[in-house]
Amino acid sequence: MLKATGGAGVDVIIDQVSGKLVSQNLAATKVLGRIVNVGRLGGTHGDFDFDLHAARRISYIGVTFRTRSIEEIRDIFTAVKQDIWPAVESGKLKLPIDRVFPFGDIAQAVEYMSANKHFGKIVLRF
Repeated sequence: MLKATGGAGVDVIIDQVSGKLVSQNLAATKVLGRIVNVGRLGGTHGDFDFDLHAARRISYIGVTFRTRSIEEIRDIFTAVKQDIWPAVESGKLKLPIDRVFPFGDIAQAVEYMSANKHFGKIVLRF
């Protein structure tokens, strides 16, 4: 990431992996950059380089829906619908879809997801 940014690093990383990659994300973030941790597909523990975190003054934010109330979740979805959804509808913002399964094949969809080899969303079609 540093090579792609001329050594400067990136402003924001949306981290869905974490685990062993956490310090690599710190190294790829610029001074005063941010990391938003939204997933832990790579595990819940890793070697966190506190010196790099402090030296770059990186804001590290953890996010989960598991500890939010239904009201908070509704508020978030309302904000997303207002702020982002028009870009999705117009095609300006696209979510990568890896594979679509008929609803009757939900067991295969879960098995596919559990293999953790997909890139993008797995969709169930009714």
